[in-house]
Amino acid sequence: MISKGRLISEIGDGDQVKAVFLVSKRWMLTTRNGKPYAKLTLSDRTGEILGLIWDDAQQKMSDIGLGDVVMVKAGAESYENRLQLRISDIRRFDEKDVDMSGLIPTTNRDMASMMEEFDGIIGSIKDNHLRILIERIFSREGLREAFMKAPAAKGIHHNYIGGLLEHTLQIAKAIDALLAIYAHVGLNRDMLIVGATLHDMGKIFEYSYNKVIDITPIGRLLGHIYLSAHMVDQEVAGMENFPEELRLQLLHMILGHHGQLEFGSPKLPMTKEAIFLHTLDDLDAKLTGFSSIIDATPEEDAFSPYSNVYNRHLYTRIYQEEES
Repeated sequence: MISKGRLISEIGDGDQVKAVFLVSKRWMLTTRNGKPYAKLTLSDRTGEILGLIWDDAQQKMSDIGLGDVVMVKAGAESYENRLQLRISDIRRFDEKDVDMSGLIPTTNRDMASMMEEFDGIIGSIKDNHLRILIERIFSREGLREAFMKAPAAKGIHHNYIGGLLEHTLQIAKAIDALLAIYAHVGLNRDMLIVGATLHDMGKIFEYSYNKVIDITPIGRLLGHIYLSAHMVDQEVAGMENFPEELRLQLLHMILGHHGQLEFGSPKLPMTKEAIFLHTLDDLDAKLTGFSSIIDATPEEDAFSPYSNVYNRHLYTRIYQEEES
């Protein structure tokens, strides 16, 4: 078994690197003077790093494609406050010769324990219509396993195996934590839990995630919001006496969970439950996204590199009261 070598999170400016990575993106390009070069995004379970091949790029990349496992020899250098690898040698390896657990980004939480906790939450649903709806959806062949493993995004937040389960569980727990505070506004707890469970369910079809997370054709053409709502409507259509008002409000929560039209929501949230779900969904995504960027920033840097997603640098320092 070939050693993984250094993790991306362990690489620093000036380091000489010999390590195994996944090729998650690749481009063959040409400089202004006509010289071919290669640009790659390399990944392991701790993140991604840009790699560049300037010499003999066509030859070195001739048998290397997306999703391939490669051994890289390179020097790490900082360019425009971003760490990258100047690759001197790259070669492809068979997956069976490499410990893939070091390469595929995966939640650092135990998935079985998370699923057990999640089962407890949905098991507490009292509304008979909603309880049966959830049971029908999770009884679909392969859906439970896909829900446990799927990422919640391609980048920025929960973009790893188990990310969808982790994100969904966090929102469900946040609902129960905040309901007592907002009891005076009369929120429907069962509807919120089911909305949290189903709002991103379409992501099990939106993403492929065998090795490298990518968007599927159905995901690119239709998107997870439609896919989630369509799944719910399909199941409701096969249920007897499902209340039309409940169907409308549940679908509305799914269709409005991105909060803004420019962020992909077909509708703006118009109910208390819809705005509550959107707010918690957005909070969990942003906090996780902030954390991933800050955690990937070198410890000595007070600010992260500029984030094009959040349009800002992120401050990395955590205040801790000194012991007296």
